[in-house]
Amino acid sequence: MAGASHGSNGGGHACLAGAFAGAVGPVCVGVTFLPSAAIDSLAWGGEREQPLLTAVCSRLRPDFAFVPSWEVDATRTCEAVAACGTAPLWVVRGPFDAVASSEGWRESISATIADPARLDAQLDAAVGEARASIREATACGVAGVVIAEDVAGADGPLLSPDYIISEIVPRLGRIAVAAAEEGLPVIWHTDGDPRPFIAAAARVGLDAIHPGGLGAEQFGQVFAAAREHGLAVLGGIPGEALRAGGPAVVRAGIGAGVLAAGGGLLVCDDGGVSTGEELGMLVVALQAARGPAQGGRG
Repeated sequence: MAGASHGSNGGGHACLAGAFAGAVGPVCVGVTFLPSAAIDSLAWGGEREQPLLTAVCSRLRPDFAFVPSWEVDATRTCEAVAACGTAPLWVVRGPFDAVASSEGWRESISATIADPARLDAQLDAAVGEARASIREATACGVAGVVIAEDVAGADGPLLSPDYIISEIVPRLGRIAVAAAEEGLPVIWHTDGDPRPFIAAAARVGLDAIHPGGLGAEQFGQVFAAAREHGLAVLGGIPGEALRAGGPAVVRAGIGAGVLAAGGGLLVCDDGGVSTGEELGMLVVALQAARGPAQGGRG
């Protein structure tokens, strides 16, 4: 990965397109939610004019990288990532995430039970904001859209499954329509096990899912369910492996690479990287996933 050189983001875009289509071919790898503190702790380059995420992309040459739209100078980061040859995936807040971040998670979750209609106008406004953000981001070379909408956690769904299917997923579909109008695939990021909602997600036009916080066995089950409904999957490098380090990281990378070689998997972290040490382990895992034959993109 490190040391490869190229001048455009064509390689990243082509790799993404093949992976979303389920094509058998080179393993497509990337990075997702990387905290600035984790990147900065590695002291790559010292003082810099470019965004921190660009240091990762210029040194490691991932095929894709998440760019959260709510971060400072997100558009500039997107352009810088694209200039490195990495395909930027523009992250927007899901409607419930946007409302809960503003109104409070406890209050918003309670409202879905006591008075669901009270949130309708706010959820619809959040959909509008996400759609507008997608249209504005198309000028900076985005290759896809990620909707960050956590509807589950380690202990199960955060919201009623019926509410998720009737109120949340259709609104994700409306965001997906805006992305499709720009020719962009849409990925749903959620923590926890999304299997109860995969069929509904496929029906409203989502293209892929990025589940966070799962162990290897549960991730395999999600992958199988998603592929059954025609969705690609992002992930394969669990946070638990990055925290364990050593052989666990290499095993995770090799296993993800083998699975990805069969099509439908874009190898990346699960969104749980929080330290420089974990980021370093992710680099090892992605190198193992690509394997010596593929190496870095040229």
